[in-house]
Amino acid sequence: MKIGIPKALMYYTYYPLWKYFFEILRCETLVSRNTSKLILDNGVMNCVDDACLPVKLFHGHVVDLLGEVDIIFVPRLTSINPGEFICPKFIGLPEMIKSSIRGLPDVLVLDYNAHKNIKNAYMAYIDTGKRLTGSSSVALKAFNLACSKQREYDRLLKQGKTPLDILELKREHNAGNYKGVVGLIGHPYLLYDQYVSMQIISKLRNMGYRVVVPENIEDACIQRACERLPKKLFWSYGKKLLGSGLTMLEKRMVDGIILLSSFACGIDSFIIELLHRYNQRQYKIPYTLITVDEHTGHAGFNTRLEAFIDMIEWRRAHEGHLSPYGASVSGG
Repeated sequence: MKIGIPKALMYYTYYPLWKYFFEILRCETLVSRNTSKLILDNGVMNCVDDACLPVKLFHGHVVDLLGEVDIIFVPRLTSINPGEFICPKFIGLPEMIKSSIRGLPDVLVLDYNAHKNIKNAYMAYIDTGKRLTGSSSVALKAFNLACSKQREYDRLLKQGKTPLDILELKREHNAGNYKGVVGLIGHPYLLYDQYVSMQIISKLRNMGYRVVVPENIEDACIQRACERLPKKLFWSYGKKLLGSGLTMLEKRMVDGIILLSSFACGIDSFIIELLHRYNQRQYKIPYTLITVDEHTGHAGFNTRLEAFIDMIEWRRAHEGHLSPYGASVSGG
């Protein structure tokens, strides 16, 4: 049996777990191709108009797998941590796919919900494995082995690598010889999709900057940073983005922060505002928001990126030379 895995949404977070889980169960896996204009256009045509860009992309990647696989894997991720939720679009994703795309093969839905109990959520993998093999014990063994691969992947991320460095074996340019550090905040399905993100990580590295992403920040640091908030965040990925951004600010890890967001993302709308307010009140480091959608072009994107780097370098060059009387740094 050949199982298709769309290269979108949670692919960059859980691919090692999914890949090894299915392969240990003796299922062949096929990942959809890298995002292209064709995949994006197919996603736009086969998805509802008011969906965000990442959901449209997922539809496009499902279309890319049609005719290539026996079954397509579409996880329903309701909650990944007890007491928290992720985007509501993830909850209805299987139904969106089934109702929007014609000519689908069988759809394998994994119902993962850790809201009340993480152990019950793990049973989703056991149940899925049992459907494929008929054996709960075989499924349990496969899940445990796959989890060890996922833990190794997560360990590499905490060492400073990005999913692209690991999954696509990319090498960093200028490693160990950087001019500065930029914090890049955003959902994994935006940051690491090189078509949507306009290869922002590679561009920053080529400009001479090391990139720190949310996946590099320890979970304990994110939790501590979010405990200072007046109310608990119950959106898991909103919490991760805000907590990682606050950690970068508090520990002075970065020279500037770029927040990459997709147009019409409800969760990002308040995360952006909160992070901006904390930065303005306490830290005042260079900060910019870049919003992407299906119409974003390279020219405007590159201009924003270059202007941001210019701001960091101007600030570094003139640091400590600002007169308390308001005189120009140029002496005029």
